[in-house]
Amino acid sequence: MDLPVEARVWNRAALESGGANPREGDRALAALLLAHGLVMNGGVHHALEVLSQEEIREAISGFVFFSLAPIGQLLEEAPTLDEEVANQRYWSFIPDDEAIDRRFRVIFRSSLDAFAPLAG
Repeated sequence: MDLPVEARVWNRAALESGGANPREGDRALAALLLAHGLVMNGGVHHALEVLSQEEIREAISGFVFFSLAPIGQLLEEAPTLDEEVANQRYWSFIPDDEAIDRRFRVIFRSSLDAFAPLAG
């Protein structure tokens, strides 16, 4: 059974950093998913400790690309916030993976050119 196009693009971002020739949407999704995975694993401060400064900038851009600018702003402010406050703010916007999946699907459908075509 073939996966839907959206799932294949999501998987390419999650598993292949957006693929061999990523476009803006692919790069944004890959960066957002990297940061989100770390936050869900250990919290906002954990993600900021693990990610490089470049990866943090890319994650912020990814959240902005997917109309989640408050999370981008949170990542910028988080070093000055108490860990629990930072986590609560994150989870109030993104309580689970479905919140990101919904935003991805909306942006994907309205901006197909921002994502590289699938191989094959």
